[in-house]
Amino acid sequence: MREYRHLGWDPTPGSPPAIAALHVRLDAAATALGTSYRLVDVLVRDSTHWRGEAGDAFRTALTGDLPRSLRNAHRSLTKAARQLGRWHDDLVEYQSTAARYDAEAREDLTALTRAQSHEHQLRTTPNTPTWQLRAAHDAVTEAHESLESIRGLARELEEAHRTQATRIAKSLNAATLHLTPEEPGVLDQFLEWMDDNLGDALGLLSASLGLVAVFSTAPVAVPLLFAAAGLSAAALASHATDPEHQSALAAGFAKGRFDAHFWSSAITLCGDSLGALPGLGAVAQGAKGMAVATRSEAAAQSSVSAGLRSGLEALWTESAAGMRDGMSAPKPVLDWVVRRTSPSVEVPLQTVVAGSGVATSVVGLTPAGDNAETQSTGAGVDAARLITSDIPGAGVTAAQTWSQIRR
Repeated sequence: MREYRHLGWDPTPGSPPAIAALHVRLDAAATALGTSYRLVDVLVRDSTHWRGEAGDAFRTALTGDLPRSLRNAHRSLTKAARQLGRWHDDLVEYQSTAARYDAEAREDLTALTRAQSHEHQLRTTPNTPTWQLRAAHDAVTEAHESLESIRGLARELEEAHRTQATRIAKSLNAATLHLTPEEPGVLDQFLEWMDDNLGDALGLLSASLGLVAVFSTAPVAVPLLFAAAGLSAAALASHATDPEHQSALAAGFAKGRFDAHFWSSAITLCGDSLGALPGLGAVAQGAKGMAVATRSEAAAQSSVSAGLRSGLEALWTESAAGMRDGMSAPKPVLDWVVRRTSPSVEVPLQTVVAGSGVATSVVGLTPAGDNAETQSTGAGVDAARLITSDIPGAGVTAAQTWSQIRR
């Protein structure tokens, strides 16, 4: 256990070297199991020319439960090794933060001791003015509050460490459930994967629809963009309630830990919000049209069903018009590039912008997406897209929508 003498306890227990060593061993075991599975598969396929009872006995010994058990164990240990690698990186960051808090606590303790000594000296000195005693006491109080504040941050760090450790432990337990010969069904595997990656999967679907919309005409693009906006809203809800994203954002805003995890989470939520914005704006414009149409039918003393039908028609018509307006709205940065080059680059540019979102979403769903360097690269690509395209475009679209609603 590491010693944090000035904090008074270890808020981030754990040994990164031991975890790294176990990760290496698990990874090596997973690789060996994968090699064994492929070797058994090759032996079975290459033995088809061996006829007779001996050949049949050989193939029987190498088929049945053995290949499935090797494959299951390979998958389980690979997933466990990946989770351990993630926990190692998180623990290193937690302990680095704890060491910084301990250094700050040491300075606060030194200041507190000095302030207490000074106060004691003044109180034991005859005829010390009251204002000096009060100032000395205030200095002691301030030093004590500063020390308690840094210890409070350490307690928050301890809670974040405990939450992440619990999550990793659950992931490890889930990974090792299938070390036995019994293999989970395809549906179980899919549901488990969706449970782990729901928000990212929704984001990928939204980005893919946006890319398809680039090459579509308006009658097709409008429904696609509504679907993309809805998927972005669902991805936002999933990501916003994900403990991993919440922990990363809390560590940044509350503790100043603006690392790759923080920026990845912040950019993900920002991208989801901007992806949902065009749909929300278009629906808001449609809702105004529905209200106007309903009031008109009511003034004409039409039946309730006629008023409802007219209102729903206006809702879709105005919403679709709002989405079309958003499609044709100026895109400040991209339009500037087109003006400086050629109109022929407009569609390729839109394709690159939309395609970059699909690419980073795909990478995020692969094992490589757990790597801190890959996360940093993906966050950088997404940030560049947000700055050059999504944010300026969303600003123009929001202004247009607001002007339509205010009419």
